[in-house]
Amino acid sequence: MNPANIQPGQRILVIDDNRAIHEDFCKILGADLASHEVLEKREAILFDEPAPTSRRQVFQIDSAFQGEDGLRLLKQAVESGEPYALAFVDVRMGPGWDGVETTAKLWEIDPDLQVVICTAHSDYSWDDMVDKLGHSDRLVILKKPFDNVEVQQLANALTQKWRLLQQAKVRLDVLEKSVSVRTEQLQASNAQLQAEIAERKGVESALRQSQQAIMQQERLAAVGQLSAGVAHDFNNILCIILGYSSMLLDESKDLGQKRVDALKQISTAAQRAAHLTRQLLTFSRKQVMQPQTLEFNEVIGNVSRMLQRLVGEDIGVQFHFSPKPVYIHADLGMVEQIVMNLVVNARDAMVGGGKLILSASAVEIDEAYRQHHPEARPGQFACLSVADTGCGIPPEYLLRIFEPFFTTKAVGKGTGLGLATVYGIAKQHEGWIEVVSEVGRGTTFKVFLPKSSKPAGAPTETTFHSLPRWGNEKILLVEDEAALRGLASKLLQKQGYQIFEAASGVEALEVWEQHDGVFDLLLTDMVMPGGVTGRELAEKLLADKPELKVIFTSGYSTDMVGKNFVLEEEVNFLPKPYPPKALIQIVRVCLDGDKQNADLAHA
Repeated sequence: MNPANIQPGQRILVIDDNRAIHEDFCKILGADLASHEVLEKREAILFDEPAPTSRRQVFQIDSAFQGEDGLRLLKQAVESGEPYALAFVDVRMGPGWDGVETTAKLWEIDPDLQVVICTAHSDYSWDDMVDKLGHSDRLVILKKPFDNVEVQQLANALTQKWRLLQQAKVRLDVLEKSVSVRTEQLQASNAQLQAEIAERKGVESALRQSQQAIMQQERLAAVGQLSAGVAHDFNNILCIILGYSSMLLDESKDLGQKRVDALKQISTAAQRAAHLTRQLLTFSRKQVMQPQTLEFNEVIGNVSRMLQRLVGEDIGVQFHFSPKPVYIHADLGMVEQIVMNLVVNARDAMVGGGKLILSASAVEIDEAYRQHHPEARPGQFACLSVADTGCGIPPEYLLRIFEPFFTTKAVGKGTGLGLATVYGIAKQHEGWIEVVSEVGRGTTFKVFLPKSSKPAGAPTETTFHSLPRWGNEKILLVEDEAALRGLASKLLQKQGYQIFEAASGVEALEVWEQHDGVFDLLLTDMVMPGGVTGRELAEKLLADKPELKVIFTSGYSTDMVGKNFVLEEEVNFLPKPYPPKALIQIVRVCLDGDKQNADLAHA
């Protein structure tokens, strides 16, 4: 019999082919011991004596007479969730497995099982058992015949060891689960931290890019301001050179051929210098614009006719046009200059030949695109893309390629104004330029210009006819550059005009007061010292005499005048440097108020 209230760790399996051994184990460890204890308690009651206190533990004993039977019982116990804590195994059993082999099989099913091998002979030495079973703290050798107390002590100790092992495993399992949960939490926290770090790095990278872009724009703006100032002063000098060389050429009958040729060389050099100043003014966004509604595909298509000759036969040129018309409000010459400058830049990057692709498209810029391109802004734009398969631009040069006079070409191979001019034109048209380049793979420039609506009708062109005419009107000439003022005065006096000079806006007001405003025309520079600009001077004099005719001259763009004046280059605005004939013609046109009589000679 086995007790009904057996606790975990009190099940013992006895495997021995001798039935007497099973009976002995049952007497020592099993239910018979429990009956004896009950008898002792009854005797104590009968004789009115205290019952002896038993310190012996009672176990559930299961018997198997062969190793195979013992393995079957062990499997059933494990599957039922009531495993054995201890097994007593006889070392010699026939005809099947012996004790050592049986122990090995039992441990395959339940590695925690404590085993006592019982032996009366030296069948196996300890070393032999170790060779077969390995070193284990779950194995004990019990020599037959064994002592009851020894068996009881082994059972108590080994079952207690088994219970402690199970408790440790449970606690270890709980700990592992706790560690697993904590590990998952830490991994989640780490993933969140990594995401936050990545986001922060992205924000920092975007911030650095924005800061670099802002610094680049500020640097370019500063360089542009400097370039504009230099170009303005240089234009005044060129205007004087061109004016006097033109005057001398007009009176060249007695100069001789050598002097005439020298004057022509001076005039040609001055015109080349004037072209450079126009590029500087374009970069600084102060070049005079003549915007009109243009069809983007048509503009690029017209320029494309000369591109193949420009780039050479070793470079293949491809065009990809927008399937629908794309209209922009821009200066035709400036847009053509963008295309030409970018194509020349691409050609110079493909020394050994390559492929050049020009694309025109209509694009819509959204807020997501703007976040990665600081200069962009949302809206509808026309995009010109110029891609080459050239040498590419090193990263350290990308932030400087739009600076005027910066070039990576050999000395004498470029002015360094090509890309600066493109940058200035794009900015002046309220657009921007982007560049992507990889060394050894090529470069792609993209120029974005605002789209405009389709024009209502084709623009009418005005034809200008030459009509030489002398005059005797009074002209107030205001120019702070003394040499240029003297040149203009001589030219106009030769045409019969009465010229009154002033070196500043303040002085012009004084001259106006001295002569009671009897002037027919105000010819004034826009930018002058003294606190009174050409625009402010014109406003004051027109307030006094509304019928006064006004002509502005400047090396800057017309947007410096303000919205109170509508300027037209061939009617009331004369860009510097100007040839003498242009000055004479525009004065006559403005005084007559007849646009059709204009015939400007800009050569």
